[in-house]
Amino acid sequence: MRLAVLGDIHANHRALEAVLARIYAEEYDGLVFVGDYVTDCPYPRETVEILRNIPQRYRIWFIRGNREDYIIEYGKNLRGWEYGSKSGALLYTFEELTAEDIEWFAGMPVSMRIETGGCPAFIACHGSPESNRYLFHAETPEAERVIKEMDCGLMVCGHSHTPYIFRRGNKMIVNGGALGMPQNGQTKAQFAKLEYNGEWRAEIVSVEYDIESEVAEFHESGLLRKSGVWGRGIIATIRNGVNYTVNCLYEVQRLAAERGLPVTDEKLWNEAAENIGMPDCTN
Repeated sequence: MRLAVLGDIHANHRALEAVLARIYAEEYDGLVFVGDYVTDCPYPRETVEILRNIPQRYRIWFIRGNREDYIIEYGKNLRGWEYGSKSGALLYTFEELTAEDIEWFAGMPVSMRIETGGCPAFIACHGSPESNRYLFHAETPEAERVIKEMDCGLMVCGHSHTPYIFRRGNKMIVNGGALGMPQNGQTKAQFAKLEYNGEWRAEIVSVEYDIESEVAEFHESGLLRKSGVWGRGIIATIRNGVNYTVNCLYEVQRLAAERGLPVTDEKLWNEAAENIGMPDCTN
């Protein structure tokens, strides 16, 4: 039994296409998707269409990520988002998606116990079995707690954008990294390969894709104009493998608290981008 674990695509459909081409060319039995399919990159419907048209020869499981929750929750009141660095990328994504897309997301669970092909049952989630917003990394007290509380031998997850294979005794947590937005200096699309032959084995797989074609879509789609510094940060992350957007947000929050200004102030975002050394990736 061989499974692929894919997550944190963030609408990077070119990275997704490259990874699926690799999977389709090899022997896989099923695909486990662990959330954050959209937001941040252009043309989110391209990603949704790809995901909804996986060949029927594969068994497929879908988990809902926190980004899908953001879209679902915004759709209930249509308040709080506007074009600009703070929420422009989210608003762009919501406006690109259809009601059917959002309903599809809403039907996904935040975690799932999977049993297939004679393999032992395992857990699939985005953040943790209880919450798709719970963030933990390997070799931390949080990871130790999660693996201790697992009632099975394997859990697959995402959310941290950091790939790892974390073992304690006969238990293992596997995070395949961010397929559409790798970090830690990695720019290739990443996913996890699981194999069961009496015991689980895991491997992190990296796949090259056309980064510059993905970047070009930020300009032609209008996303870069609508998302300001955040969009610049996403391009810089795709090109360099550094999480500029979150680092920039933390700096904006610090500056806003220091000066008594709202975090939507575009001057703060531009200053924060300069302070953290975000490359100018608008060209």
